[in-house]
Amino acid sequence: MENLTTLELGGKIGLISIEREPGNSLMRKFTHSQQELVLRNRDPEPMFLKGASIPEAMIGHEDKFRKLNAYAHRMKPDLIKYGKREHFENFSFKVSLASSFLDPSLNTSQMDDEMKAIYYPHPDEVIIKTQDGRKLDGITKVEVIHEAQVDYYIYSSSLSFDIRLFGDFEADTCLFIYDSQMFSKDILRHISDIIPKEDYAYNQVTYIDPIRPDKGEPPHIEFHKHIKYLYQDEYRHVFVPEENVNTPKDLFLIMPETKRYTEIVSL
Repeated sequence: MENLTTLELGGKIGLISIEREPGNSLMRKFTHSQQELVLRNRDPEPMFLKGASIPEAMIGHEDKFRKLNAYAHRMKPDLIKYGKREHFENFSFKVSLASSFLDPSLNTSQMDDEMKAIYYPHPDEVIIKTQDGRKLDGITKVEVIHEAQVDYYIYSSSLSFDIRLFGDFEADTCLFIYDSQMFSKDILRHISDIIPKEDYAYNQVTYIDPIRPDKGEPPHIEFHKHIKYLYQDEYRHVFVPEENVNTPKDLFLIMPETKRYTEIVSL
């Protein structure tokens, strides 16, 4: 439901199109879940949507939403960052440790355990062996945990414009980044001026259904997210610091050179 619901250009809560992906696959999952409840003669848990990241209606902004949406589709920025206008006007960019997102003070769209991924594959799809190589049979439940070995820094943006994300990220403005390659070079240079880095990478986030994960090797933890965040369409810059260096929770970068290839767009 977090992915199937959206904020329409009219400011009302609606459903995404199920005629194309990811709406089609999500609706099939939803239908299968509904059928399972029927087969088991069960109802959904009471208040099962409590705390879920469902968009809130924003009536009264219809004209602005339509103009912004049309402008974004016409300009086609590489990346979009949602935030506060004052920060973008000051060319201020915040890069945060992955561990800092497991913070209950953050809203449900932002809070996540970025250091860990937990999957629950079907036992028939997993081969489990003891340390001496013997296969274990009769397993009825499997929990697979992948965990990052070291904390790392994240700068997140989105690959698509969605008016819903203004509310989700408590933003009044977004930054259109028209040259993602130049932005990656600039943010890398500024990060390197503050902390020694062991490694870095930039990539689109892969969203995983922990109940029905795809077969094969899972994505790196640094570029993994639970399927509940799929609608955010995140692109991520990751920086791994060297061992035994001071790693403050947040790094604040002042990057005036980004003015050449960015545009501030406000509600």
